[in-house]
Amino acid sequence: MMKKVMLLLTAAAAFTLSAAVKLPMIFSDHGVLARRAKVPVFGKADPGEKVTVEFNGQKRTTAAAKDGSWKVYLDLANSPEGPFELKINNIVIKDVLVGEVWLCSGQSNMAFKLSNCEGFAAAKARPAGNRLRSFNVSVRSTDKPNEQIYGRWVYADSANVGNFSGVAYFFGRKLLKELNTPVGLINSSWGGSPIETWIRLGALKNAVPETLKRDAEVSRLTKLYPASVKKYVAELEKWLKANNRQDIAHKVPPAGTLWGKCNGGAIPGGVVWVRRTFNVVSAAEGKKFRIGMRRHRVPFTLWCDGKKVADWSWEKAVYFRYPNFTLSDLAPGKHELMIRFYNPLSNRTVFVQPIDLGKEKLDGAQWEIFQEKKYVGKALNAPKNPGKPPRDFFNGQRVFNGSIAPMLPYGLNGVIWYQGETNASRYNEYAALQRALVKDWREAFEIADLPFYWCNLPNLFRKSNNPADEGSWVHFRAAQTAALDVPRTGEAILIDVGEASDIHPINKKVPGERLAAIALAKVYGKKVPFEGPAVTKVTCEGKSLRIHFKNLHGGLVAAPVPEFYDTVKRQGKKLKLERNSPGTQLEGFALCGKDGKWFWAEKAVIDKGTVVVSSSKVPQPVKVRYAWQNNPTCNLYNKAGFPAAPFSR
Repeated sequence: MMKKVMLLLTAAAAFTLSAAVKLPMIFSDHGVLARRAKVPVFGKADPGEKVTVEFNGQKRTTAAAKDGSWKVYLDLANSPEGPFELKINNIVIKDVLVGEVWLCSGQSNMAFKLSNCEGFAAAKARPAGNRLRSFNVSVRSTDKPNEQIYGRWVYADSANVGNFSGVAYFFGRKLLKELNTPVGLINSSWGGSPIETWIRLGALKNAVPETLKRDAEVSRLTKLYPASVKKYVAELEKWLKANNRQDIAHKVPPAGTLWGKCNGGAIPGGVVWVRRTFNVVSAAEGKKFRIGMRRHRVPFTLWCDGKKVADWSWEKAVYFRYPNFTLSDLAPGKHELMIRFYNPLSNRTVFVQPIDLGKEKLDGAQWEIFQEKKYVGKALNAPKNPGKPPRDFFNGQRVFNGSIAPMLPYGLNGVIWYQGETNASRYNEYAALQRALVKDWREAFEIADLPFYWCNLPNLFRKSNNPADEGSWVHFRAAQTAALDVPRTGEAILIDVGEASDIHPINKKVPGERLAAIALAKVYGKKVPFEGPAVTKVTCEGKSLRIHFKNLHGGLVAAPVPEFYDTVKRQGKKLKLERNSPGTQLEGFALCGKDGKWFWAEKAVIDKGTVVVSSSKVPQPVKVRYAWQNNPTCNLYNKAGFPAAPFSR
């Protein structure tokens, strides 16, 4: 009995010792540590507690400070790749590699999963393997710095590779192939997030103080919003009753009802039902069956097999949230889903798809539709909807606090960044914000020369044949380029891989590999091309302008101009491309004279390492532009395959 008690006491003591040391989850099985001379290992413990860190023959000891924090440094500059065990007191972290660790951050195009990208099937069939690993941060927004980072390290195997960031995966795979060393990717990105939410307040105040004023107003409106929604719903219910547009008790449409075909998208207003069948594969799936929908602006009810299972009220519709429901104990086999939309305010409802039903993703075809009720006339003088809720969770530094701070100062070899769509309309301040971000993160991660490379936003929106039609994205891209005056930065030009009607282009291989090329050249000293032609000077030659370039890498090339351009590539949607300069070699060049009127170049041809442009409509040209539109038609590359950057000179 005494022996058993002693064993229990010993086990309890061991648990207490190991439990007293707390680690960020980024220090966990299958992780990757940076191959650097000074790699931090850190965490929390009881004040004064002795902490010993061991890794591949290195041993470091320290004591926790009064606030419980502790930190030691490992020298991994010349370390083999492993795998090794990382031991912190009684905690043993297994299968840890030493290699190149890159933080991959930004908004939705960095968060965009490989499973949604071109090339996913091939990547899943031939995955990069266990030397390419990813830690997907469960991003959070907090007022104060979080103490814990949530996520886990996984291999780039067929089971997990689809959840990698697409850009990060292709970036990391290229590094792995060229360097033959393990690569760890930390994906901390959040769709729709503005750059300022990733920057600490002190850096924001110094760079663009106006952001803090806007944040204060957003916070004020956020506090007022719930009350304004309640007031709106109360006024709306009163108005609906007074105008005989209130909803009524209802049942499923009876047998014999005539249903039509529906492919989603715009459907009639009033009271409309849509339905289709779905399949439950197993009893385990049916036990807690998830239904995930996109955001809808009107109330609806959800029905399964003729029974109402969920309501989405006016209040929820105003908040514009993603509806998610869980159904219990659905038997394996076929079931019928019906959605009843109630829209008394418009003659048109948007039926947003896809809808997730368990493991199925229902999109487009095979729905049926029935209109139960129409409302005659327009809904005049209805109470004004307060609109989407203010998003103070994207205020300055909030996402930094929740999604970057708890991993500080984890050892990195660099950062790749794909962000800007949310900030594009405020392009005048972006260069300052980008510089502030780089400086702030270098200080936060304690790496003064931390490489930082970003994606210059790709082409978007419908093409324009007006050479003077600039658009906000033109100036935003220029602001991104202006921030390259910060040392150890770079950008991947993506003016050729976007889609006119999809802000999330599915080609993430090109962005990832162009970023990788920059890193291979600038960080790892590889003799590889990594950038496209860039203007050095423009000279006037009578009625022509001659544009001189650097970064030729074998010479300038005019790529073939396609007959169509992509609008939504994942759906195979294209539009006919109308050339602006059909009689010459290069597209995308425009000229103007002293009157400031722009015309497309009638002649734009490569002459060795230069381009000569002219137009009969501009006999005395003084300025020239290239790819200076939101979605330009442009085809100038170097022989290494990198596109020329947009410019206006």
